[in-house]
Amino acid sequence: MDSEEHERDEEPEAPAEDRAPPSPEMVPFAPPEATLAAPEPTPSTHSRLADAALVMLLVIGYVSPTVAALVALATGARGLAFICFGIAAVGIGIWAVIRLYRRTRTHGRGAALAWADVLVLGILPAWGLLYNHIVNATCQVIECEASGEVFRPLAEPEVFGLLAFHLVTALAYVVSRRRRAALHPPMAELLVHAGMLAGMAIHVLLAVHFGKWVLIGVVFPPAFLPCLSPVLTVILYGAELRHRLRLRGADARAIGKPLAVYREGPEQTFLPERIHHPTLLRALALSPVVLGVHAVLQAVWLGHAAGALQVFTRTCDYTLSRLPVELLPGDCHYLCTVAARGHSWLVRPLRMGRRGGVPIVVNRQLAVANAFEDLLHERWPRFGRLARRTYDLLARPVCNYLRPAWVSDVVYLFMKPAEWVFYLVLVLLDPRSPETRIDRMYR
Repeated sequence: MDSEEHERDEEPEAPAEDRAPPSPEMVPFAPPEATLAAPEPTPSTHSRLADAALVMLLVIGYVSPTVAALVALATGARGLAFICFGIAAVGIGIWAVIRLYRRTRTHGRGAALAWADVLVLGILPAWGLLYNHIVNATCQVIECEASGEVFRPLAEPEVFGLLAFHLVTALAYVVSRRRRAALHPPMAELLVHAGMLAGMAIHVLLAVHFGKWVLIGVVFPPAFLPCLSPVLTVILYGAELRHRLRLRGADARAIGKPLAVYREGPEQTFLPERIHHPTLLRALALSPVVLGVHAVLQAVWLGHAAGALQVFTRTCDYTLSRLPVELLPGDCHYLCTVAARGHSWLVRPLRMGRRGGVPIVVNRQLAVANAFEDLLHERWPRFGRLARRTYDLLARPVCNYLRPAWVSDVVYLFMKPAEWVFYLVLVLLDPRSPETRIDRMYR
């Protein structure tokens, strides 16, 4: 009896495949998160480039105003001090980019995107308004400074109405970022979409109006980043609008679906998110109304039916400008003229001369250069006019900003080889005495 019980106790277990399946009540509950878990994806090249671009924007955007102010203070410093300052600024900028990029890759883009919103929607417009206010408010410019003059891109006070409209569209963007769920009543949700669409339309118009300055903002962002503000705003609004339309599309597809039983496994295939086209069409129909309300309010404020357009048209030298540029005669500076204003022990002024009725300092280098140009106009007038136009386009705008005496010394030394070439041409090609031609310059 005992041996039989002992044999029954030591009877081996049946193989796993022969066992009966457990009842449903015995299956332990597994949360959906566990079934959906997947290995951490490897960061793609696109993700890395997007993070790098975001970090570059933040560093340039937040550091550039400080750097610009310090550069303005350092313009009166010695050349060596200015160069050292520039090298230090570049080094600090590179260090900040690397540090912020590593932090973004580790902690995600959340904080970086929030700072980008503040930069693009707040700081850059304010910085651009400052530029808009301090540049040439008229369409009059001295003839020799015309090629390098910057005119006011947006008319004042019309620009303040445009600023108010920008703040309204920025409010729609902020509401969309803060409240992902659909707003109630439905008209509030529709106004958020229409507000971002209207903001995109206005900023596309601004980018077209700025024209070449948008490209300059890409090439040299530290000083001209506000010129990129319309493009960056369109990117922000467009990405947020697309994301919100996808959320509304997901809400629409979820309506009418039965609730899943907790034991039901997750879907194995995922359809790509799609935007909600009815909401997009309604927003497209409402956005012209939003723009029309802005135009009416602007017209009532300014007392002119086209008040909303005057912010673009009442300017000069831009894409949508309608005012002509007026050229005024004035004292024009050239490289050799600048060089002659250096320290007397180096540039060795000879006498005072007159150009356009204005007294100027004349030294040997200036007289030789002008005699060479005089020879060109005399013997090869077409080539002389071409050389003059090319010089006026490339070099003359720079000359008007070369003020310190030490800069004139540098220009004098830089132009010395050209002076020797000019004199050699005069000796070889002038049919008369070169010294006679040189001596009568600026008399």
